[in-house]
Amino acid sequence: MTDFLEKRDFQRMAIDCQFSFCERGGQQVFDGHVINLSSKGILFTSAERFAEETHLEIVLTPSNTLTPPMEASVVVARVTDNESVYELACEITEIR
Repeated sequence: MTDFLEKRDFQRMAIDCQFSFCERGGQQVFDGHVINLSSKGILFTSAERFAEETHLEIVLTPSNTLTPPMEASVVVARVTDNESVYELACEITEIR
């Protein structure tokens, strides 16, 4: 069947890169791995589990030095236990 209808408002871009994040107001920095990104959300893996509704601050630093880092606030919308890592789907609430 080739008449697939995309129901998302914004397309996701597959991205394969590392990034760092922390809980809002927290001091401990965690590393994650981005799976995909859209203008409203991000999906990534982490060795740490975070509850839904947790507010995180993320910094995505591209390997290309011409592109500035993306700093954003996100809220965890869904957590999936995927073998030895957690998959976190987050809503982007602010990009700085």
